[in-house]
Amino acid sequence: MADAVRIKVQARDPAKNKGTGSAVARKLRAKGLVPAIIYGHKQAPQPISLTRDAVQEMLKRATHLAELDVDGTSEMVLVRDVQWDHLGKEIIHLDFARVSAGESIETEVRIEIRGVAPGVAEGGILDVPIHSLNVTCRADAIPDSIKVDISDLHLGQAIHVKELTLPAGVQAKAEADLLIVHVVSRAAATDAAPDETTPTQPEVIKPERKEKDE
Repeated sequence: MADAVRIKVQARDPAKNKGTGSAVARKLRAKGLVPAIIYGHKQAPQPISLTRDAVQEMLKRATHLAELDVDGTSEMVLVRDVQWDHLGKEIIHLDFARVSAGESIETEVRIEIRGVAPGVAEGGILDVPIHSLNVTCRADAIPDSIKVDISDLHLGQAIHVKELTLPAGVQAKAEADLLIVHVVSRAAATDAAPDETTPTQPEVIKPERKEKDE
């Protein structure tokens, strides 16, 4: 389990019309700050801002939990949403949900494939259809990853949710037969590939999402 990253943040005051809104968010980002909000536990939402360096440190550590110092007051939070710009290069907003250490929460944890599947040497192709899994656990016991050992996975074999060995206190929020990883024959993989000669439907261009108020 990764420790909560500690971040000093600055509260914003929406009551004075200084804390939220697209114009305010743009001004914050121009100063190298990222707007965010803390909500939950039946308390009023608190707009905040934090430095880009703090956000990058949080992402580098791939942590779910953060301990925010809001003008001297500590808030234990869970990262609930990360909003990127339209190019997917810059984070423009974060949502944090208040949690307590022993609280049971639901969150998404990445799947980490470990080992080498002998089925690949037998002529197969390793296919990993999903890369994360929703789980429930204590807020202070979120695993860094769900480790899946494939060192005994032969051609034609698979690992499903029901075969996973999860850390103590962690439960998967998925169907037991959900496929995590399998080794398929090259012929089967070729048959499953889309036929490039088959006409495809035209892409639907969705209207650009307007930047939400922060």
